[in-house]
Amino acid sequence: MEELLVHFDIFSDNKKFVAKVKSEMGGLREFSARNIEKLMEQVTVDISEEFENI
Repeated sequence: MEELLVHFDIFSDNKKFVAKVKSEMGGLREFSARNIEKLMEQVTVDISEEFENI
């Protein structure tokens, strides 16, 4: 059986990138950065920390 763990969307407004991340445990949160690499690093760290005790 599949279970959705995390959903995220990434947007750009020409000045920064924004990620909206939603999960059952962490709820809805938002991250922003000037480049996509920094944004993905923030999202990856957040999700990794959330699921490291599972």
